[in-house]
Amino acid sequence: MKKPFMLISVLPMTAHISNDADTAGDRTGRMPEEYAFKNKVLRLICFILFLLSFGLNSVFAQVHNATGLVVDENGQPLIGVQIKLEGTTTGVITDVNGNFSISAKKGDILLFSYVGYESQRITYKGEKILAIKMLPNTELLDEVVVIGYGKQKKNSVVSSINAIGPKELAVSSNRNLTNTLAGQVPGLIAVQRSGEPGYDNSEFWIRGVSSFKGGTNPLVLVDGVPRNMQDIEPDEIESFTLLKDAAATAVYGAEGANGVILITSKRGNSQKPKISLRAESTLLTPTRLPEFMNSVETLELYNEALNNEGTASIRTAEEIAKYGPGADRDLYPDTDWLKEMLREHTYNMRYTLNVRGGSERARYFVSGAFYQENGIFKEGKKNEYDNNIGLKRYNLRSNIDFDATKTTLVKVDISGQYLQTNYPGTGTNTIFNSMCRTPSYLMPAEYSDGTIAGHPRPSGNRVNPYNLLVNSGYAKEWRTSIQSKLEVNQKLDFITKGLNWKGLISFDADMKYTAKRTKTPTQYLATGRDENGALQFKKVVEGSDVLTEKLENSSNKKIYFETSFNYNRTFAQKHDVTAMVLYMQKETQYHDNALPYRKQGLVGRATYGYDGRYFVEGNFGYTGSETFAKGFRFGFFPAMGLAWYVSNEPYYPEALKKVVNKLKFRFSIGRTGNDDTGGDRFLYRGTMKQDNGGYNLGFSDTGGMGGIGNGITEARFEAPYLSWEIEEKTNYGIDLGLFDNRIDLQVDYFNNKRKSILLQRNTVSNVTGFQQMPWQNFGIVKNHGVDASLTLNQKIGQVNLSARGNFTFARNEIIEYDQVPQVYPWLEKKGTRLNSNKLYIADGLYTYDDFIINGEGLNRTYELKPGVVSGLSSGVRPGDIKYKDLNGDGKIDSNDQMEDVGNPTVPEIVYGFGFNAEWKGFYVGIFFQGAGNTSTVLGTGADATFFPFQWGIEESAVRSVVADRWTEQNPSQNVMFPRMHSNNFQNNTAASTWWLRDAGFLRLKNIELGYNFDKKLLKKLNIEALRFYIQGNNLYVWDRIKMWDPEQGNNNGGFPYPLNRTFTFGLDFTF
Repeated sequence: MKKPFMLISVLPMTAHISNDADTAGDRTGRMPEEYAFKNKVLRLICFILFLLSFGLNSVFAQVHNATGLVVDENGQPLIGVQIKLEGTTTGVITDVNGNFSISAKKGDILLFSYVGYESQRITYKGEKILAIKMLPNTELLDEVVVIGYGKQKKNSVVSSINAIGPKELAVSSNRNLTNTLAGQVPGLIAVQRSGEPGYDNSEFWIRGVSSFKGGTNPLVLVDGVPRNMQDIEPDEIESFTLLKDAAATAVYGAEGANGVILITSKRGNSQKPKISLRAESTLLTPTRLPEFMNSVETLELYNEALNNEGTASIRTAEEIAKYGPGADRDLYPDTDWLKEMLREHTYNMRYTLNVRGGSERARYFVSGAFYQENGIFKEGKKNEYDNNIGLKRYNLRSNIDFDATKTTLVKVDISGQYLQTNYPGTGTNTIFNSMCRTPSYLMPAEYSDGTIAGHPRPSGNRVNPYNLLVNSGYAKEWRTSIQSKLEVNQKLDFITKGLNWKGLISFDADMKYTAKRTKTPTQYLATGRDENGALQFKKVVEGSDVLTEKLENSSNKKIYFETSFNYNRTFAQKHDVTAMVLYMQKETQYHDNALPYRKQGLVGRATYGYDGRYFVEGNFGYTGSETFAKGFRFGFFPAMGLAWYVSNEPYYPEALKKVVNKLKFRFSIGRTGNDDTGGDRFLYRGTMKQDNGGYNLGFSDTGGMGGIGNGITEARFEAPYLSWEIEEKTNYGIDLGLFDNRIDLQVDYFNNKRKSILLQRNTVSNVTGFQQMPWQNFGIVKNHGVDASLTLNQKIGQVNLSARGNFTFARNEIIEYDQVPQVYPWLEKKGTRLNSNKLYIADGLYTYDDFIINGEGLNRTYELKPGVVSGLSSGVRPGDIKYKDLNGDGKIDSNDQMEDVGNPTVPEIVYGFGFNAEWKGFYVGIFFQGAGNTSTVLGTGADATFFPFQWGIEESAVRSVVADRWTEQNPSQNVMFPRMHSNNFQNNTAASTWWLRDAGFLRLKNIELGYNFDKKLLKKLNIEALRFYIQGNNLYVWDRIKMWDPEQGNNNGGFPYPLNRTFTFGLDFTF
């Protein structure tokens, strides 16, 4: 560029010298004519060259190579910032050090944009080096939210939607994504009942339970495709969105009644490859385990129970003392089954590797993960196989986006999960059940000489729990899941601006293979010792060490297809219009079913927004189901929503805006549907039973009964008029931003009604001749409540503080129920809540004053005084539970049970709150999760594992809490357990308010401490980010049950596979 400048500047000077030479030849001053002409020509050439020189100099002066550095609010370089020349397609991105270089000229407008930061518009003035500082904008982080079949600007959303990101999902080291959701999102109720690896899914509902039949789980879509979510690696997730009201879920038609969960995986972007690696090592220990009585306490308690019934003790004090300290544990065991069979702690590990990057035309996100978890069971010392629970999971994902043309975007996604699990030969529920039903005095886990110990009187429930764990073999399970998706987005601006078409097809396959190798070994009972001190045995179980094998497999495949036209355009910078019409079809084929499950639907949506202030949306889902007959097969599910962004009004006071900078009201109404019948299909067609005994309708070839037609009767009665279960939904919402969005609040009130519930009638009389109860649309359930979320952000000096919380209250009520009219109002299901308790009402314990007592000691007899109500069982005495006689007939029976006592087993209130602080790279976070308005009834459904001696002393491991009981020496009403009995005594074990407990709790869910290394230091090592952290989960729980983790309910008497308390050390770096 410099050479032309020099040449052009010299030429006029040369011409000037030549001109002087010419004039020197004419001393008289008169110019010859030919020279005059040449002089004019030369001057004209010089003038033209001068103009050319000026123009070229101007052009070359305008074009520059603009270079610069982009940093964040802390002065740290930002990678991947997009810089574009306004009005052109020219653009670049910053490198790993935040540097960029772009060709520009003075006056050009440079546009700087980066996710989560305010865009900047810079006029280039010819600076040699540009220094750009990007400032974060919390509003831009969620400017666009994921909605049903698309995305939408957050300020235009009229429906009830909540979203969380990877940071919130990473609060737990748990493998299962469903177990990290409790307390995280308003409107979502999640309860984890088991900690067993591979089978630890949480139950979850959106805005509570709304049906007394099946089909209450929400629809889950991963990248727009119906899929399971429990084994998705959290590091793969970009956003997790909850759709709650009709305006958000009606587009899903038949599957939107229970709410919708949308999970979006991460995708690539236009930047140099960014590699992220995370490694975690975790220590696990059970949150809470029950405690049991020792042998001496158990045997003394059983004597007490016998004495209470007027029976003499079966063991003397001297005999019981032999089981005390210092005893020969082979002959007088005191076995602590938990100590013998469970570890105090175990461990798991997780490694994830992500690569993210791409060019302007092609972008990619590739992820791989490995997770390993070990169970809390102990392994057998002599086994050649592993009897502990163990799980290994491998995750892979590849999301690729490429621009086939300037108007065509193609997305190709492939992902998969491979799980390998190991289990004992006996199911874990059976093992834990046996631990609760085997007393410590019966046998050791294993004899000291290694001989396998057996139960003295073996039977189905009378076993050695240790043998079930260690000596029953093992099982292995392999689960493979593959998901694939192809999506094409085509802009159709040549038809009209803002129009585009999308096509999507996915194919998923799930396979499961199980190999179970089991045995029942020969078992012995020690009867004494010989003169040499060696144990003497008798055989109690004849078995074998040969492992028998059982193989099983299952599989399914799913195909999903979707095509849509979308329109998005803004007119006159004030009128925002969007529209969508979509067709979907899906098919699921199970290996053991000849016919695939199919469903298809048509979806439509239109929205209009005016000037960022007024918004209206209408949408519908039109879905067809194979369950119903023609004429009833398709359901139409419309919804509409309105929103008013008050704070965007021109008349909104500026003074108020400084305090309430965002004020938005929302309203939606609509209906959704449900066709879930629990697997029953084609209900409009009747079926026949072919082996119904006693219906000898045919004749054999010998003339006798039987033969063709024998045993054929009607089975399922056809239901040609069966149709959709409908849920009508109404939602009122308000969004508030206070003090420049430092405080953000969202509150929603919902009122839903589920009607025409799909069920088999219970109240059809048997005299009608139905072999199966007919299907019908019957029943109404109302569900209403409030959910809310709150976030706070504040910076004090160099300390960034934040807090968040959410709250959900959801209460249902049965309006119509399939029940015959009841004699007494307290027996009516109508007006009660789902999952509520039907209980007898305890009125304390019987006292001595309630009886006429004759005799002494074991010969005492007890007769109830006149006017004192009798018990559920005959033979009640002081210390047994007394019940209220609700109908006043002088006796206690089923008419004295009351519906909806206490609170439901599914929490009506779920909440979570947490706090975070950051300072110079250090950060700390704490999160609490809680549940309220929920009850449990101790012993319900598992009386033999909770109540002492339900099947006698040989099938009862007594809980330590039984020490708090009524005795003749302690005839108190303020005890936990009533009078002891030596066998099942229904009066004291029936479900009643005596055993009703508040199951609400507050859990310290997570604490995390970490440090982010300084980026300037890392830059020298070519590392973008590096952090290490220590994390604790399920650290403590405040509750009123105390005996077990309250979240697990009372399954197996509160002793299923326990939940885990975890301590994690992690390292996360990006380069």
